[in-house]
Amino acid sequence: MACSNITSGVLNGCSSNQGGLEAIFIANGPVESITETAGVVSAISVGGSPLVPADFFKFDVPRTTSSISETATGDVMQGTVTYAQTAIMVLNQMQASTRDQLKLMFEATNMVVVAKDNNGKFFSIGLLRGAYGETATSTSGVAYQDRNGYEITISGIEKDPMFEIDSAIVEA
Repeated sequence: MACSNITSGVLNGCSSNQGGLEAIFIANGPVESITETAGVVSAISVGGSPLVPADFFKFDVPRTTSSISETATGDVMQGTVTYAQTAIMVLNQMQASTRDQLKLMFEATNMVVVAKDNNGKFFSIGLLRGAYGETATSTSGVAYQDRNGYEITISGIEKDPMFEIDSAIVEA
């Protein structure tokens, strides 16, 4: 078996990139199949049907609070590589309706999670093996200006890096 070879370098682009997330979109899974070309997913199928924007629930996040990350772990001795993907989502204001959705989120083990970054690009978390709620912290804050709300970590572990997702799948 031949191993992969690097096929190109990466140029340092312009300084027009922005950090952080605008929103996180969640649909019920599990994913049955995807259509992907060069790392961009143009279709996601669940339950025999392609997902459309109406299948996703949008979670708006406050500016400069939420993020996604991915850690690749290779083990030469075992001949394996995995990609641990994480979304940290902050939601303000503790309330019963948010609590109820978090409970359902943590009971689900195969969520379809897509994060929209502040550059207008969409990225998957745990797309093929399912994303799941890992931790959630509720806090009232102490001082008047402190956050009253939640910090939720959604995770997935995949055999491939995060996919970029065609925006037409997620947002109308």
